[in-house]
Amino acid sequence: MLTTMCLGAQYRRPLIVLAATMVALGISSIISVSVGFLLASALPIDFIVYISGGLFLILGFYTLIKRNSEEIESCDNPATFLGMVSVILFSELGDKSQIAILALAAQSMYPIFIFLGAMIGFLIVNVIGVIVGNNISHRVSINTIHKVAGLIFILFGILILFRII
Repeated sequence: MLTTMCLGAQYRRPLIVLAATMVALGISSIISVSVGFLLASALPIDFIVYISGGLFLILGFYTLIKRNSEEIESCDNPATFLGMVSVILFSELGDKSQIAILALAAQSMYPIFIFLGAMIGFLIVNVIGVIVGNNISHRVSINTIHKVAGLIFILFGILILFRII
């Protein structure tokens, strides 16, 4: 979302930035869902549940501990639509959301729903990022955003480990 906010502020073309963002996140999500689905067919479900829950806990604690790590540095003047897609795609590879999608897809019988849910979530978050994100960033600190995200990841980890979700 920070990269999208940065590109939106730089280019002031919210629809183009949003389109580039969604293309990049779609590619990233397809990779995550595919890898998760392949893992699900190769590993026992109990193992996948524990790994998924553990990943969410690790991501949650990592997010809480690592503050101010996502500085808005990725505005390297990607002058084209494909340049924007590349910036966003490479910033997303190996990111917390990609790992979360992979973990959810690995324990789901319906990976297409994980993909669709991820894309809807990304669309909502990035519409906010592209249109009003700049205003929100002045009111809510990045530390607060990190804390809330970390706590949500930890909650998901606990819910998965106790098989509530």
